[in-house]
Amino acid sequence: MSTYVNLGSRPPNTAAEDTTGLNTGNWTNALTSDILGINVPQAELYKAVVTSAPAGASASVMIGTRLVSFTAPGLGAGSEYDPSQPPLLLPGQDLYFLWSAPATGTPPVVTVWLRYDLDVITAARNGLLI
Repeated sequence: MSTYVNLGSRPPNTAAEDTTGLNTGNWTNALTSDILGINVPQAELYKAVVTSAPAGASASVMIGTRLVSFTAPGLGAGSEYDPSQPPLLLPGQDLYFLWSAPATGTPPVVTVWLRYDLDVITAARNGLLI
């Protein structure tokens, strides 16, 4: 049984034209490690809310340069990203939403919610994890 501790949300992140080199010319929400501020050994990205998504666009969800998921808000109003297997973020990692839409018009906004599993952290500290 997991004992989740909520790390709360991060401030809404407004996309800008990509500067990562992963999504040239398109919108990118860059939630850097400074923005995420993870101060536990690992945190789960258990939810994200997308608003102002470009109509018909999808986003690849990346941790660093690794694809972990995607979201397709559809009509452009907004969406909720609620993974059944939340990706784990480590301190120092960056999270990106790379949009399939050119960086024109209204940028998408992403708000992420993080948590950690107290039981996993406690077990690791007690040397009970391999």
